[in-house]
Amino acid sequence: MSKLIDGGVYKIVAPDGLVLAGDDFGYHEGDRVVLQPYTYDLNQAWKLKKTASGSWNIINMAAGMTMCSMGLVYHQMDHAPFFLFTKPCGCVFSIIEEDDGCYIALNDDHKMTAEQGAHQPVLIGKGTPLRFELLDDGSYELPQVKVLCGDTIHMGIPELIKDGEWYYAVYDNLTRGDTKGRIGLNRSRDMIRWHLYDEFMPQSTPRPFPWMDEMVPGCEIWCPGIAHFGGKYRIYYAATRNLKNTTVMAMITNDTLDVNDPRYAWKDAGPVMRTTETDNYNVIDPHIFRTYDDELWMVFGSAWSGVKLCRINEETGMLYDGEMVSVAYREEFPHSCEGGYLFKRNGWYYLMVVVERGDQNYRAIVGRSRDIRGPYVDKNGVSLMDEGGETIVEYKQRGVYYPGHCSVFQEGEQYYMVFENWYDRCSTTQMNISTIIWEDDWPDTAVGRRVLKRFEKP
Repeated sequence: MSKLIDGGVYKIVAPDGLVLAGDDFGYHEGDRVVLQPYTYDLNQAWKLKKTASGSWNIINMAAGMTMCSMGLVYHQMDHAPFFLFTKPCGCVFSIIEEDDGCYIALNDDHKMTAEQGAHQPVLIGKGTPLRFELLDDGSYELPQVKVLCGDTIHMGIPELIKDGEWYYAVYDNLTRGDTKGRIGLNRSRDMIRWHLYDEFMPQSTPRPFPWMDEMVPGCEIWCPGIAHFGGKYRIYYAATRNLKNTTVMAMITNDTLDVNDPRYAWKDAGPVMRTTETDNYNVIDPHIFRTYDDELWMVFGSAWSGVKLCRINEETGMLYDGEMVSVAYREEFPHSCEGGYLFKRNGWYYLMVVVERGDQNYRAIVGRSRDIRGPYVDKNGVSLMDEGGETIVEYKQRGVYYPGHCSVFQEGEQYYMVFENWYDRCSTTQMNISTIIWEDDWPDTAVGRRVLKRFEKP
């Protein structure tokens, strides 16, 4: 066996062919290390990081968490299982290289044992010889899913904004049930630990503003998007009827995001756009974007004739003019696209949409253009208007069961993918965040198809 590489990424194989993996439960603190058949998944890839003492941290590449034996925590060595934790916390191992393989050990009497047919490795006795197969020498940057904690459940269609030292996430809490409001605002200082901060826009009878019951009787309040311009924080949202395009996109404004500031109050700014059943598009899923030319544009739309763009007035937040540009389209439901989002880098504009909801293959795709109006094309030059697109958030991979609406948050040179993950038989949403990496000016995430393919069988 060749010498182990500090920073190398490995597949760790037991004698019966099963491999070590982080349990695919969505990257919570304390997830288990298990044995699985190899499926070429990043969740089954481990980075070795050598410490000053010569021992090793063993880091799961999908979650970015470090392997630890509960024997280190409870001091009960025999049969102690292995888990993943955000911080190493002394979770270091010797990796003893022998002729028959490598042994992961705490000491001579307690090594990792991965018995035939076992679901989970444990610490006991002489251990099991493991085979470390090099997947990558560590020179390739790999994205990682952030391990979030706190209030991250029931966060649908999340989007981040930063104000001072705080990160804020605005979202639709559709799956939470009865609450004080349908739109939620959570905050965090580190993008890891999130806390419920405020809820507003209750799904009450009558609805929060009189025009709702007049224009869209029985409407639901959905899909908020947040932006700051014109001296105000603005949340655009849809008052709509499920599976219908009877929709009013509207806006609420606030002077501050600090609930302790006496100015804090979400105020109705009224309808921005409207569609009825006679229209062939739907004014839902709004997102505000600023171009290289300092123009404000909105991307919106779901099903029907697809995702569209229009300009927004900087002072009022309303429509700038009547121009409307179609930028992404798929066949009618169940194959249709929705949840458009724009971001930019190196002179490119990137349009991301989610597709294939009805096929249970819900995923996010991206195309790019030099012109804000498009066309947005994939690597093969196929337009998102013609079913093109590069998959950037994949279905049913590494704890992501049914990924929905995605947004992008940029801080300095680092980009983050923020997305909803439907799980528990698609009855509950959870916010997930992945770092974004770039190759040839194309983005990818820890749940993207390009990263998956890097570890596929040749």
